[in-house]
This record gives sequence, structure tokens and C-alpha cells, in this order.
Amino acid sequence: MISSEKVGKRIAMLRREKQLSQEQLAEQLHVSAQAVSKWETGKSLPETATLPLLSSILGHSIDSILLPQELTVLSAVYTDGYEQQDVTHFVNQFITGSKLSLAITDHSFPESIHSDRVKLLIVKYETPSGIYSTYVLKDQLLAIDVHSKGYTLGKSELEIVHAAYGNELASRDVLGKMKHYAYFQWPHFTVDQELFPSGMGHEGNEYLLLVYLNADGIHALSCMEGERIHYSPDRTRLFADGSSRQQYIVENVARLGFAKGMDCSWAGALYTSLSAMGVDTRYEEVMGVSGACWRVAFAPVWDYSAADALVAYDYAEPAFNAYGLEASWANRLTPEERRREKQQIMESLHKGHLPVALNLRVAPEWGVITGYLDNGSTLLCRSYFDDETFNELQEDPEFREAMETSKGYLYVDHWPYKLLRIERLDAAPPALDNLFASLQVKLDSMQAGENHGYQLGYSALAAWTEGLLDHAWYQAADAGTFTRRYSVNHFCMMALNDARRSAAAYLQASLPLLPSPAAYALLSEMAAVYEQMHTLLDHFYSHMTEPAVLQTQASPKQLWDQGQREQQAELLQSVAVLERRGDELAGRLLEHQEISRG
Repeated sequence: MISSEKVGKRIAMLRREKQLSQEQLAEQLHVSAQAVSKWETGKSLPETATLPLLSSILGHSIDSILLPQELTVLSAVYTDGYEQQDVTHFVNQFITGSKLSLAITDHSFPESIHSDRVKLLIVKYETPSGIYSTYVLKDQLLAIDVHSKGYTLGKSELEIVHAAYGNELASRDVLGKMKHYAYFQWPHFTVDQELFPSGMGHEGNEYLLLVYLNADGIHALSCMEGERIHYSPDRTRLFADGSSRQQYIVENVARLGFAKGMDCSWAGALYTSLSAMGVDTRYEEVMGVSGACWRVAFAPVWDYSAADALVAYDYAEPAFNAYGLEASWANRLTPEERRREKQQIMESLHKGHLPVALNLRVAPEWGVITGYLDNGSTLLCRSYFDDETFNELQEDPEFREAMETSKGYLYVDHWPYKLLRIERLDAAPPALDNLFASLQVKLDSMQAGENHGYQLGYSALAAWTEGLLDHAWYQAADAGTFTRRYSVNHFCMMALNDARRSAAAYLQASLPLLPSPAAYALLSEMAAVYEQMHTLLDHFYSHMTEPAVLQTQASPKQLWDQGQREQQAELLQSVAVLERRGDELAGRLLEHQEISRG
């Protein structure tokens, strides 16, 4: 039988483990903070529809939340002391009969940490006798049952329980040295050959790995030679700062912006990041293999966000697959999570990998992080709003001096609420496979209908058309509301025009991939369909009045009259007809692929 009191205590404990306030958990669940409070005090249980998302956020199965077991892993972190992965939900699946047994290897977890540092798993678990922490190094066995008593929590000052110097290939125990150095109560020390001499036969980089216990549990910190380790003022935590990391800037990253042939900010930012990694690709190919070139979305409330590539459909995963990427998302982080994520950002930059992020400056569009100053306190970026700032301040002496320091990059204004770090791990699939995957995305996304309040595909074209023909609304609208709707319409037309231009270019470039004359003919016709669609859209869009002009007019309705709206509605209906022809051709190409494989 489910006990609301026990469930409430479990939710409260798991929430605190995730370092979430009741308000933050409520926001992620789309419920009120009062609802979360009622759960945690045992006054009510979460609604059934809320449980899958609650399970995902807390990292525990629904059964684990509603029916607490005698042995439960509260948190499990796989780490090399620099990067870390939350594997709580995964590890809990290995509990059977109140026992947990798991061999820790490179292949134990869904994702690997790709570094030459020593790796370990840190676990905090609960049994009837209390809450404990333990750790196991890679290539060791984690074995816990209800009688296991690991490290107890609550120590006021940190205690180093494991110290090793070396790397994944070979390391040596230096716990004795660390206990000796602790006697001197240093506020900080530098990892160098004087304190930790290397062996004669060592190979590769060497790192100091410290595993320590404090009131919160067990933590791991790994620093390379030359970096400095600090004790917090109350000597309860360790953190690193390397003099070599005072600043780092990836130079020569081109400016982003609209009207530069990359009007999808997500694809433009991803293309920029891939280029910095040395991936030979084009913006149109990013749009093509992701399927973003087929996208059309519309918000019936007329909002700019409808033009965002990822707002209502996942075009990111096909892109990651196409380029052989491993992606790490960091969305809506707590302050502590931001601190850890900033270290990951710095590490990515040192590899020449530019994190892709949403809402870096001015407004929620995608851009890339290009460097950092002041040991990471200041992040630098390219965003889609940089040109306005450069044009406004280019003659300002202080601005020009700041740009010399930042190598021409602007400062990040906001912590992004969506952030993506990518690593290229695997060989990319054949380009022909990516083409067929893209065609399948087209068929799926055009029929997707509604998602998160946005209309997609044919539903979007229909809703957009209906909104253009709502003559009563335009007659009744005041000047400000009318002008805003026109600006959203202009922005969405820009996005649609750019997408179909990219589709035509991607299809045309893919023609040499098809050895079969029949398949070649189908793809050639499809490319012609999208070239025709782009021609129609581009002609109309190029004659649209810039939104800024309407904002200066006392009577903006004269610049977007009923005839123009009806003309655009007819255009969108023509687009829908061409899209259906494109669907037919895409379907025949996919059938041809199946026959070829058979």
C-alpha cells in the first residue's frame, strides 16, 4: 500500500539531492510550489500524469518513488574528477533483492567519459540504518546490501579518503603525502613535480585525483600538473583553478546574424561549432541532415519563438547522428550545476569545441561560446545580435579596448537556459544514409500536428493561413498589436524562406549520391519542387516591408493591407500543394531504398 507520508519524505530527499528548491521542482513539473509542498508533507500524492516527468527529474523510477525499498541509491555519479555523469536511475536498476552488484568498466554506463584521467563511481545510498556514501574505482566491483555501512555523513571538515597521482594507464597512491601536507593547513597548493614527483617510466599527462568526504557526501577532484588546488575558507570543499586557464579564446570565429544566409540560428550556431572542430560541412548540409530544412511551425498566438528550430520538434538528434556526435545538454541549471557546467565549458573550449547555447545575448536565439576571461568569470560569444552592438559602439574607445582583450567577441549577458556541448566520437554514417534519414524526418514532421502549443507541418500552414484571413481581427487591432503581429509574420516568413532554400540546395548537392537512374530522377524532381517553392517564397519575402518601417508609422495598417494578407495566404496554400508533391517523391525514394536493400 502506498504511504503518502513515506512518498513525501522520499520526494523531499531526492529533490534535495538534486539541489532543487520546491519552487524549481514545481517550475520543471509545471505545477505550483504549494502542490510540491503538499506532496512532501504527505497531504497529497502527485497526479498520475505528473509521475513520468517527476521520475525523470529526480532520476528515480516511479516504483522507487511510490514504493521505497530497503536499499535505495539516492545519487550515483560517474566521474573522472573533472567531468561527471548522473547515473542514479541507471544504477538503481541493478538492485535486486535489496542487494546491488555492478562491475565498473568503460562500458557500464550508457555514455562514456572520454579522458585519460582515473575514473570512479560515487554512490550515496539509504538503508534502514541510515544514509551512507561510498566509491569504487573503474575496474572494481560495487557491492552494497542493506547491511553495508559506508562512509557516514556529517563531518564538519573534509577528509581525504583516496589520493592518486598518474593517469588511467598507471597511477600511484599518494594518500600518505596528502595527509602529511594536510598538517601544514595550506590554503592552497600547486600540483607539481616537487610535491608529486613522476616515475621514470610514466607515459602521457599526469593528474592528481583527490576523493574526499564532507557533510554532503563523497566528492572527487582531478587536477593536471601546474594547476592549483584551493581549500574553501571553512576547509569543507576543494576546488581547482589553473593559472593556464586565466583566459582562453578560440580565435577567428565568424560573426553570426540574420540575412547572412543562415537564418536558422540553431543550425547556424551548430554549423559554426562544427567548423571550429574541423568538420567539413556547410550550413545547408546541417539544415538538410537534421531535417530542419523541412520545418514549418506556427504559434496561433503569433509568437517569434515559432521560428526556432527546436521549439516543437527534435531536429537535433538526427544532426548528432549524421555527424557522429555525442551531445551533452545542460538546461535550466541550478547555481551549483552552473558552476560545474562552467568547468565543462572551459574544458570544451580548450579542445576547440564551441558550446552551442540559447539566449546568450539580447533575446532567445542560438549562438556559440567562443572563450572566457577572468578564469571563467566572463564568457565570450558570437550571437545573432552582435552586429547591432558593433554598429552602435564601434567608435567608443572603451568598447574598442575591450574588443582587443576579447579578440573581437562580445560578453555573454545571460546564463543560457539551453546549452549544448558536442564531441565527435564516431565516424559519420554514409551521406546517402543521412539523406534517407532526412527524408523520413520530412514525412514525420509535416504530419506532426500540434506540440507544446505550436502547430507543425501542414497544420502550421493551415493555422497560419487562417490567421492571415481573420479580417475582423485586423480591423479591431490597435497599432501596437497590429505591428507586432506583422513583425512575427515577417520573421516566420524569413525562417520558411531560408529553410526551403536550404532544402533545395541540400537535395541538389545530394544528387551524385544516387547511382540508380530511377532514384536520381526522383531526387532531381524533388530538388526542382523545392527550388520552385523557394523562388515563390523568396519573391514574396523580398517585397515585404521591413517591420521597423511599420513601427514608425502612425497608421501601419496601410502597409499590410487585406490584399497583401490574402496574397500571402494563397502563397502558403501553394506551398502546401508543393509540399505534398515533395512528400510523394520522398516516399517513393524511401520505397526505392527498401527495395535496394532487399
